[in-house]
Amino acid sequence: MNEELKNWHAPCGIYCKRCPGVQSFNCKGCRTLKGQISKFPVCKTFQCITNKGYEFCYECEDFPCEKLQPIVSFEIFTPHNSKVYNLLMIEKLGLNKWNEICEEKSELYYRGKKVQYGGDPLTLEEKDPNFYKKKD
Repeated sequence: MNEELKNWHAPCGIYCKRCPGVQSFNCKGCRTLKGQISKFPVCKTFQCITNKGYEFCYECEDFPCEKLQPIVSFEIFTPHNSKVYNLLMIEKLGLNKWNEICEEKSELYYRGKKVQYGGDPLTLEEKDPNFYKKKD
């Protein structure tokens, strides 16, 4: 596994280049910093997974666990809400293939919209202004 590539994908599934810490604290990824960003405490998820000897949380028999719980009230930490999805895609596609598409998927996560109902894929195109109008 390419170490430089792996350094931008945290054990918890966060795509580090989308994390505000990269810009705010000149972070180089939690793997490079051994789980400690700036003066914050060492990440408990990082400690857990590295102590177990895994590269990613999906390898653990306890996956998914409470450490991957989405965070709603901290808008700055939006990348945390995509962790489980990212981990499942890394497991399914492998890190190299996931890395090829994760920037596009991140853009859809942050700016995408559903054009139709249900399980339709996200898109960056505008919704039909009549989408929510009551049908006669």
